[in-house]
Amino acid sequence: MIELQNVSKIYPNGVRALNDVSLSIPAGDFVFLVGPSGAGKSTFLRILFREEIPTEGKVMVDGKDIVGMPDGRVPYLRRNLGIVLQDFQLLKRRTVAENVAFGLRVIGAPENVINARVQETLETVGLSHKRRMFPDELSGGEQQRVCVARAVVNNPLILITDEPTGNLDPMISLEIMQLFLDINARGTTVIMATHNHHLVNKLRKRVIALVEGRLIKDEPGGTYAYE
Repeated sequence: MIELQNVSKIYPNGVRALNDVSLSIPAGDFVFLVGPSGAGKSTFLRILFREEIPTEGKVMVDGKDIVGMPDGRVPYLRRNLGIVLQDFQLLKRRTVAENVAFGLRVIGAPENVINARVQETLETVGLSHKRRMFPDELSGGEQQRVCVARAVVNNPLILITDEPTGNLDPMISLEIMQLFLDINARGTTVIMATHNHHLVNKLRKRVIALVEGRLIKDEPGGTYAYE
């Protein structure tokens, strides 16, 4: 599903965010990406959804070489990806349902398909009763649930999440994590960058650790420790 071969990323200011990283992530895997701030985690994720292009190396996603991919094909790549970031980036003047439906409308899905998928996805995240509310009428945890719904409404092959529980209290964090586990159980590959020691140690999923851009740990059933 995902393969990185000798991937490095050097920014114009000379910072080496990734250094010769090679790994494979099979379909249906659940991966925690850990490491200190500045370790290269966000760069790693941005490369997967082609917001960044590596300086060196090869990246394959769903059998496609995304490094050499023409820019015009990138939107089609992202149709198979769900992305959840720490800052919610919801459309403030659109309702919960409209936020979730937005991506489906962009790709021209029929209205009956949109309505059915939005309803089903909002039920999955427990927000069907708030479909007509606006983001500023929701709690932080509810807003994050909308972000999750928006990311998975198109049944993506891969869900990429960058610190999705960073601004949430422990109880809400556990609820959001359960959503990710449920989505993973349906076959979606989940890759989650996090600093949350408790969740990583509790769930014992595959742990990939980066330090100064280098892959220093890749452990099934791992813990947060990476020193």
